[in-house]
Amino acid sequence: MNSEQFYPGPGAGQVPAHGQPLAAARPGSSIPARKLIIAAVIAALLIAAAVIGHAVASGSSIAAGDCVVTNPTVLSGWDIKKVACNSDPGSSLVVQKVESVQSGSSGACDPGLTTFQDQPANMTYCLSDSSIGAGG
Repeated sequence: MNSEQFYPGPGAGQVPAHGQPLAAARPGSSIPARKLIIAAVIAALLIAAAVIGHAVASGSSIAAGDCVVTNPTVLSGWDIKKVACNSDPGSSLVVQKVESVQSGSSGACDPGLTTFQDQPANMTYCLSDSSIGAGG
């Protein structure tokens, strides 16, 4: 008896001619899982890039005395952007003046100021809601 030969036992599957037992086939099960993993990795990289880009673009560049607008975004829920103080951001947005900037995204501002906690940039901005004129 040759030790390399396979003989099907009770309940065993077929043995192909080349001596390897047939594996139980699950058609297409590894391809969708692989695509799902790749899609998840790509989505995570895009989110990380957006968070890093936001922190680099707006977090370090906004200082007390600057003017900003805040508006909703799909990724972060809210976004803050530095603008010229005499700019017209549109009918639904209001230019606000940054009164102070605090390190950390859990700060609080004095009464009468709007507290904007920017988690991606890990900063808290205290904004005045007063209307800013063209000379602002």
